[in-house]
Amino acid sequence: MPHLTACEAYHGRCPRRALLTKRGGALGQSCSEIWAGVLGNIQKQVGTLAFNLWFRDTELLSFCSNRCEIGVPNSFTGVWLQRHFLSVIQEKLTGAIGGAVEVGFSISGNNSHPSQAVSSSSGVATIDKPAVDATKAKGQPPLLIPPRTCRLEDFIVGPSNQLAYNAALEILKDPGPSNFNSLFIYGSIGLGKTHILQGIRNSFKERGQPLKAVYMPAEDWTNEFIQSLKGGKVEGFRHKYRKVDVFLMDDVHFLSSKEGIQEELIHTINALAQSSKRMIFASDAHPKLIKELKESLANRMMGGMLAEIHPPDFKTTLAIVQTKVSRLGHSFSREVLVDMTDGLKGRSIREIESALTALLAQATTYQREVDVKLVKEVFNHLFGQRRRRVSLEDVEAVIKNHFHLTAQELWYPGRRRSLQLPRQLCCYFARTLTNHSHEEIGRHFGNKRHTFCVSSMGKIKKRLENDIEFVKLTEKLHEEIARKTFA
Repeated sequence: MPHLTACEAYHGRCPRRALLTKRGGALGQSCSEIWAGVLGNIQKQVGTLAFNLWFRDTELLSFCSNRCEIGVPNSFTGVWLQRHFLSVIQEKLTGAIGGAVEVGFSISGNNSHPSQAVSSSSGVATIDKPAVDATKAKGQPPLLIPPRTCRLEDFIVGPSNQLAYNAALEILKDPGPSNFNSLFIYGSIGLGKTHILQGIRNSFKERGQPLKAVYMPAEDWTNEFIQSLKGGKVEGFRHKYRKVDVFLMDDVHFLSSKEGIQEELIHTINALAQSSKRMIFASDAHPKLIKELKESLANRMMGGMLAEIHPPDFKTTLAIVQTKVSRLGHSFSREVLVDMTDGLKGRSIREIESALTALLAQATTYQREVDVKLVKEVFNHLFGQRRRRVSLEDVEAVIKNHFHLTAQELWYPGRRRSLQLPRQLCCYFARTLTNHSHEEIGRHFGNKRHTFCVSSMGKIKKRLENDIEFVKLTEKLHEEIARKTFA
């Protein structure tokens, strides 16, 4: 492989980017001024709804020795921020302060403490009376959420994820090789891809087998490779990852446009494949739909089993809600659970967790019973301003417009060759972007039999594997459908 600089490996053909620092940039500012700027940047990234729910009542209590203490109104908010937004907070604080920071969370009560100016000599920001929670007052560390251990046994299985789950179990088969050595799992964010990958890794560890299983997000793998280039330790990096027994990479879409990194991964995959090692990848999109991903890399990732995860149906969502409520030590009535599930059907696991956390936060903060009324209030606040779900009408409208067809022409009761592709695309997007069954889709689209929808799905997926121009067309249509869902 040709020698690459770290910058060239990361950006491919992109020119080297200047590294700008703001060391000392926060001097002369109070904690509230620093935090106001940070919050403005956070809101741009996470959106107004998430910002109002989780960041609006926070404050920067202190900044000392590169440690920032964030004040939160209650433990639920602190736990949620650490679990889901810690990297965002650290990134924005680093940009504001000019150096890497550690972040801690404390209950801050009324959030009304005055702050002192940051000292230009010591670089330390303090407040007159920093508020701490009861555990910290007793010398305990600030509010932290322990890392969650993902196990396959805890994964809620349903029709939407059955294939991916079964494929994971096949990868775990021992002794002897499995029916396939490569698995690529894809689907929208928050549907359990990371859970499955980490569950596979943890299953090997719990068994105490001599097999070496390594899990890492693509971003971490990328950063480690760049550091090995800078330090002249590339051979050590390659030996580390090309000698493992089970290679698990998450968030493959992060590799988009990073040509040098992609080339290194191709060689890693080749080495592992030649040794019949097991490889599991996960991404938000099908390999052919990841923008600026080398075709050779996409083809290698598709060399084994591909499994798509869809949003959970009602029954699976109900099981997920029941399980998460139980693990949090709560018990809701059947009426409340069903009402929650009605409001959460088709949403990602992360959205379900977010909604449940918000519901319990409201109940705890305002000492209210979790009933149907509270569920509706919280869910309306959470989801009322978001984009609505894709409908069959959305799909049909985009396809008709693109191919310049009327509804009568699109579903004319004949087998005109020119209508085959538009009809197949209708079925494909209806199945992948909505929760409707093949039967429901067939009835809506010209009263077609469900077998037509099944056949259409197979034909579109096969073409996506071999026709890059067709991939670009589906991307464009997907974006047009998504734009129609904004309220």
